[in-house]
Amino acid sequence: MIPSGESARSTFCQLSILAAALFLVGSAEVVTGPLMTAMAPDFGVPPASIAYLPAAYGLAYGGFAIIAGPLSDRFGRKRPLQAGLLGFALLGAALPSAPDLSTAIALSALAGLCGAFVQPNSLSFVADSSSPQEVDIRTARVFVGLMSAFVVTPSIAGWVADQFGWRCAYYLLSLSSALVFLAVSAGFRAGRSHGGGVVSFVATHKGALATPGVVRRLAASYFWLGSVAGFGVVVADVAARKLSLSPTDAGLLAGFFGLVTIAGNLAGPTARGLLSDKALPLACFAASIGVVAFAIPTGSALQLALVGLPWAFGYGCGGPLHHARLSGMSAEFRGTINSYHASLLNLGIFSTSYLFGALAPTALDLFYALIGGLSLIGAVLLALANLAERRGRRRETATAPGA
Repeated sequence: MIPSGESARSTFCQLSILAAALFLVGSAEVVTGPLMTAMAPDFGVPPASIAYLPAAYGLAYGGFAIIAGPLSDRFGRKRPLQAGLLGFALLGAALPSAPDLSTAIALSALAGLCGAFVQPNSLSFVADSSSPQEVDIRTARVFVGLMSAFVVTPSIAGWVADQFGWRCAYYLLSLSSALVFLAVSAGFRAGRSHGGGVVSFVATHKGALATPGVVRRLAASYFWLGSVAGFGVVVADVAARKLSLSPTDAGLLAGFFGLVTIAGNLAGPTARGLLSDKALPLACFAASIGVVAFAIPTGSALQLALVGLPWAFGYGCGGPLHHARLSGMSAEFRGTINSYHASLLNLGIFSTSYLFGALAPTALDLFYALIGGLSLIGAVLLALANLAERRGRRRETATAPGA
C-alpha cells in the first residue's frame, strides 16, 4: 500500500507506476486492432478472425478476476500485481512465435489471466491510499495510463507493423511489462490483508455482493463499460473497414479517439463537481449513443473522427467515475468488488470482440446497434442506481433524530 505520510514526490512516483501498469492492461486490449490485417496472412485466416485474440483475453480475464480480488483482500496487493506483470512480459514475448491462430488465442487467454491480477490490484492500491475526497481525482490521474494506451499503443503498433512487422509490437509490450514489474518491485512494500475478520473465500464474495447498491453498478460494468471499452478494442479495424485505411492510418485514427478519451478522463472530476451524481449516467448515455452513431455513412477520416467524439469523450469521462464509485463502496471488500468489476468489464469486452468477429464481415451496422443497445442498458442501470441512493439518503435524513 502507498504508505501514509509519504512525500508528495513519492506518492506521485507510485501513482505513476500504477498508471504504467494500467497502460499495459489497455495496451493488451488494443494492440491487436491495428495489427489484424498484418497478422491474418501469417496465421492463414481472414482479418476479422484475429478479433478472437482480444476476445479470448477478455473471457479469461473476466473468468479469473473473481479469484484475484479476494486473494488481494486477504493477502495484500503487491505480489498478485507482480505476478500479473511478469506473466504479461513472458506471454508478450511468446505470442509472436505462435505457429497458428489457435495457439495465439491460448496465449492471449493466458495474458488475460495476468490482466486479472494487474488492474484490480492497481485500482485497489489507489483507493487504499486515498481519502474519500481524493479517490475521484487520483483514480482519474491513474486512469490516464489506461486511456493513453488507446492513443499510444494503436499509433505505435500500426507504425511498427508497417515498418518492422507485427511481431515487434508484441516484443515492445513484453519489454514494457518487464520494466513496470521492476518498478513495482522497487517502489512498493508488501501490503497487509484488507479483509478484516473474513476468513472464508465464500464469505469474502458474499460480503462484497451484500454491499448496498453494488450489484446494480456491477451489472453496468458489463453492459455499459464492457461494451464501450470493447468497442475501443476494435475501433481501429472498424475505421479500416469503413474507409479502407492502412494499419498506420487506422492506428492514428484510433489514437485520436484515445486523445479524446483522455480529455474526457481528465474532465471527469470537474464534471462530477458540477453535476454531482448526474455526471456518470450522462457520460454513459453520450457514449452509448456515440456507438450507434458509427452507423452514419462517412466519406473521410475527419467525418468519422467527428462521429466518434461522443463515444470517446463519454467513455473517457464515465469510466474513471464508475471505477472510483465502486472502489469507494467498501474498504473491507474493495479488492473483491474491483475484481468483480474487472471480470464483468472484460466479459463485456469479450462479448463485443466476439460479436465483431462474427458480424463485421456481413452486418457491421447490426454490430453497432447491438453494442449501442447493450451499453444503453448499462447507462439506465447507473441512472437507477443513483435514484435508489438518493431515495435512501432522503429516508435516512427523514428518520434521523431531530429531523
